[in-house]
Amino acid sequence: MSYKIGLVGFPNVGKSSFFYFITKKNVLIANYPFATIDPAVGVMTFVDPRLNNLANAWQSLKISPSTIEWVDIAGLVRGAAQGLGLGNEFLSHIREVDIICHVIRAFHDNNIIHVEKNVNPWRDYEVIQLELIFADYQQVERKIEKVENLLKKQRDNEELKEELNLLKYLQENLEKEIPLLHLELSVEQKQKIKIYNLLTAKPSILIVNYNGENLDELTKLKNYADIKKIPLFSLSVKLEIDCQELTSKEKKELDFQNFDLVSLTNKIKKTLGLKTFFTAGPKESKSWLIEKEANARQGASLIHTDIAKGFIRAEIYSYEDWINSPNEEQLKKNGKIRKEGANYILKEGDICHFLFSK
Repeated sequence: MSYKIGLVGFPNVGKSSFFYFITKKNVLIANYPFATIDPAVGVMTFVDPRLNNLANAWQSLKISPSTIEWVDIAGLVRGAAQGLGLGNEFLSHIREVDIICHVIRAFHDNNIIHVEKNVNPWRDYEVIQLELIFADYQQVERKIEKVENLLKKQRDNEELKEELNLLKYLQENLEKEIPLLHLELSVEQKQKIKIYNLLTAKPSILIVNYNGENLDELTKLKNYADIKKIPLFSLSVKLEIDCQELTSKEKKELDFQNFDLVSLTNKIKKTLGLKTFFTAGPKESKSWLIEKEANARQGASLIHTDIAKGFIRAEIYSYEDWINSPNEEQLKKNGKIRKEGANYILKEGDICHFLFSK
């Protein structure tokens, strides 16, 4: 399954630059609103040092890391839910993603236009969040009207009554400007609203684009994000791009540290409820993303449906055991290689070899 992260924010906050930094895919970057109109899609490689260690040990001819799609969505403006700017077109693109990544501007540059006339990161975030809430409110309102019309014809339909109660509960909270992700809902209710594809029910992360200055302001932003329970990552996008070609020695001389992509990928995995397992060998070492509750047969099906259909067993050892003793013969002697059946729940960092009948 392919997962998508949507980049949202005001125009000229650095979304497209961040998109290039994270995917290495060129898009139009310009100093005016709506330089991005049609969403651009790029692929980000999941940075995982464990995969490189496995590939080096096996001297693999090919290394295949996990990936995730990023979507650079057109910048929005205040009033987008009412159709201003690119309005509804912008919002429809957000509905297609699994995570919303807010990019907010914390750098000051008089040469770069700000649609709100001045730099205020949390105001920008709150405006965007409010537009998403307004859009959800409109959609829930339409759903309520539709269910009420159906109930007029099916007065004894208990399922419709439950749906109407849920929709009115969502509406009440949206009126209070509460994002739906913050509501305490049952598993069944969460599944129900997932079908509605509501914007504020999607998990989100924050990217703060700053210029390496105003560190006190950045600390305040991090504290605010903690209160709001929003994962926050800060970087100077321009500086990261400018320093990509520097050698390790040059970076050391400048005291430059690269943005921590491992932390970002780990947070994305956690937010989406995913885990990583590995397959490794002389031909190829590869990392695989799969849902937390997935079993060995489901893991095998990612590799090939024939392996899942003919599944016999999986021989598995953990990355932690392997890194302490990177030798399969020794792992066997130590009883660290397990034989597991199809229903075994894969664990984070499992290294798997699937046996199957053809």
